[in-house]
Amino acid sequence: MARRLRVLVLSRSYPNAVLPELGLWVERPTVRLSEHCDVKVVSPVPWCPPLPDAGRLARYARFRRVPPSERRNGIDVAHPRLLVGPGSSLYRFEARAYAAGVRRTIERLHREAPFDVLHAHFIYPDGVVAAHFARRFGIPFVVSEHAPWWSIWFDRPGVAAAAIPAANKAAAMLAVSPSVAETIRAHAGDGPRIEVVPVGVDGDFFKPGLNGGRRPDQILFAGILKYVKGVDVLLHAVDRLAEKGVPARLLVAGGSLYPDTLWEEREIRELATTLDLGDRVAFLGRLRPEEIARLMAESSVVVLPSKLESFGAVLVEALACGTPVVATRCGGPESIVTDDVGELVPVGDADALADALGRVLARPERFDRAQLRSYALSRFGLDSVVERTVELYREVIG
Repeated sequence: MARRLRVLVLSRSYPNAVLPELGLWVERPTVRLSEHCDVKVVSPVPWCPPLPDAGRLARYARFRRVPPSERRNGIDVAHPRLLVGPGSSLYRFEARAYAAGVRRTIERLHREAPFDVLHAHFIYPDGVVAAHFARRFGIPFVVSEHAPWWSIWFDRPGVAAAAIPAANKAAAMLAVSPSVAETIRAHAGDGPRIEVVPVGVDGDFFKPGLNGGRRPDQILFAGILKYVKGVDVLLHAVDRLAEKGVPARLLVAGGSLYPDTLWEEREIRELATTLDLGDRVAFLGRLRPEEIARLMAESSVVVLPSKLESFGAVLVEALACGTPVVATRCGGPESIVTDDVGELVPVGDADALADALGRVLARPERFDRAQLRSYALSRFGLDSVVERTVELYREVIG
C-alpha cells in the first residue's frame, strides 16, 4: 500500500470560528482529502490592531476573534496573521505580506513532518506564496483556480506580474471549469500545465428529501446577494411570471458576506419592494448549509442567474438533491447544465429567464430525481474529484 502523502493546503478562503461560511467550497474537498492524505491547513487572516468591536470598526475587529489555530472536521487549521491595508489599497503587496505572515507557521509544520506537496487555492496571493515555499522546500505545488482571470481582477497592479510566473512554476493548475482554463491560457499562454478539476459535490450531504416531493411553485436562489449574481434580473423575471399569472414563489437564501457589499443587498431588497412582488419573494437571509440542502431538495427549480460564474457549485448541489436547474451562459454553468438537467439562458435577459423558469415549473415530470442525482455524482461527485486530485499529487511527486 502506498504511504499517505503529507499535504499542506494554503488558502485564505477557508472557514473559521468567526466566518464559518467562508470558503466552504475549499473545506469540503479538503476534509474528504484528509481521508487519503495527512493534511494541514494554513489559512491566514488579516491582522487587526485593538480596535473597538462596534460600529463600523466591527468589520475589522472581528478578525481578532479568529483563534490562532483550531481543529475543524478533524483537520488542524492554523490562522497566522498577515498585514493588509483597508480594502484593496495594498493588494499589489499582499503576496509578500502573506508569505511573511505564514513563514514561521509553515516552516514549523514542515520541520515537524516534511510535506510532500503544497496545494494552494487561487493563484493570487495563495499560489504565489505556495511557489515561494515549494522552491524553499524543494517540493512540487499545485493550484486550484476558482476564479477566471478576467481583467477586472487580473489587471490590478502587480497581480499578473506575480501570478503568471507562479502559474508557470506550478506542477499543475487545476481550473474548476473549462471556461476558467481558457482565461488562464489567454494570459499565460502555453506555459502552465492546466487540468480541469471541478468543485466536487458531497452526495451524502446534498440528497433528495425524505418525502421525495417538490413544492410545485417554489424557486430557490442560494448565494451572495450581489449584482454579479444577477439577483436583480431574477426579481424582474419573477415580475414577468406574475404578469403571466404563473404560480411561482422565489426564496432568496443568502446575504452579503462582506460589509462593503451590504449596499448591494439593500438595493436588491428595495427592488423587490419597488416591483411590488409581495409574498412572491421571501428573503431568508444567510442560512446554515444543511438548511440550504433541505430547501434545494424541496424546491421545483434552483436558479443561478449570474453575470459571471467560474463554476456554479450551487447547480451541482441542486442536481445532487434531484432538483433541476436554470442558469445563465456566464462561464462555468455551460460545463454543468444540459437539456437533460435544466436550461441555460442569456445573461441579463429577464424575459428569457422567466420563460425558462416557467417551462421547468410547468413540466416537473420532465426531470427525474434519480437521473439528475446520478448525473451530478457521476461527473462532479466529491469522491471522484478527490481521487483524481490524489492521483495528480502522486504524479507530480513522482
